[in-house]
Amino acid sequence: MREGDDEPLWDVLEEHLDEAEFLWESWEQSLVAPNYTLEEVAAGVESRLLAHLDGLVIGDAPAVERLLVPALESDESARVSAAAATLLLGPVDTALATLFAALHELPDQRPALVRAFACVDHAELLPRLRAGLADVDEAIVAACAEALVFRHEPLGEALSLLLASDDPAVRSLGLRALPGEVDGQSQVRAIQAGLGDDDPRVVDAAIAAGLVLAPAPTWTRVRARAEEPGGGLAMLLLALRDAAGDRAVVQAALSDASRRAAAIYVLGHVGAPELVDACLEWLDDAACGPLIGEMMQALTGVDLDDAGLTVVVEDEALEHTPEHDLPRPDPLPTMQWWLRQRPRFEDGRRYLQGKPRGRAEVVEALTDGPMRRRPALLLDLQLRAPRGVLLRLQTRAFTARQRRELAELRRVFGAG
Repeated sequence: MREGDDEPLWDVLEEHLDEAEFLWESWEQSLVAPNYTLEEVAAGVESRLLAHLDGLVIGDAPAVERLLVPALESDESARVSAAAATLLLGPVDTALATLFAALHELPDQRPALVRAFACVDHAELLPRLRAGLADVDEAIVAACAEALVFRHEPLGEALSLLLASDDPAVRSLGLRALPGEVDGQSQVRAIQAGLGDDDPRVVDAAIAAGLVLAPAPTWTRVRARAEEPGGGLAMLLLALRDAAGDRAVVQAALSDASRRAAAIYVLGHVGAPELVDACLEWLDDAACGPLIGEMMQALTGVDLDDAGLTVVVEDEALEHTPEHDLPRPDPLPTMQWWLRQRPRFEDGRRYLQGKPRGRAEVVEALTDGPMRRRPALLLDLQLRAPRGVLLRLQTRAFTARQRRELAELRRVFGAG
């Protein structure tokens, strides 16, 4: 592009990049937020993010050289992902070469680069990622594999290398890939080895794979893992499965102050009214009260704010988490409200948004419900899928992809 009339409006392009960085981070937060639905994400923060990425694409080669390539070296992961996404969306022929050079040369920026590779389509991206599986650097192999697994692409021969790694994070990645492999069933020994690993990350990844491919040894490990530090996934699985004694293991954690909030969060995904009763005594607790309110909202369909059952509290936390976006129930009015509603709901039955809970209702909640609760809903469906069948919904993908995958889930389960 020549100097003069064709010179880009650099202040505009720089603003696009700054806004794209901010909105990428906001988009990531919206994907796990309790106060956003999929449609709200699509129409709001994601739409604005894509508009700013498009604005950067218009800058073409000059913007790549002056703005986007330097941004790949940023310490801010959202800026790296936004710059990488723009390169993938743009028409510049050297974009992939630039990005894969950065993948090799900038180890600190690798996770942010992989995030863009996972989310953004490019005609030649998949072949380049598959080629990266043959790299001599295990870190590059793992980075390419991470993006491919997110895209539900098989890893083939590279899988054995990941499973044999000395790095627990890499072994975990290999285990997470197993259910999506054509011959995943042949890797049951790898799951059994993972279930006995010393690293909790590997154990949890083995549990996730084992639910699909090797349920019997997996459930034995789940029971023990639920009582270990960081055993939130196992607690959730026990609560959702509800075989004999499963929920009692989770409910026992209510008596442990250090595990109580985690137990309430897990029990809130069941939709059983007697579990709300079991948690009511902590309704005025700053950490537990919002989780109990969330449990009530999911079970009954009530909006606590609209019903006038909340109080406003000042958020003084140094780090914002999804829990900070939950409404804070006003304890006495909320308890009185629940006691009036309680006769509508039978013990021993599960409910979702005020209706008896079935697969169609779960798929509906995956489509229209709060973003924060969707991974557990998907896990609930997965537990009821035939052995060896992996349900494919990436709850951290762009919404267009999520809609396509939801359409397939609705077809499979006859919902909607």
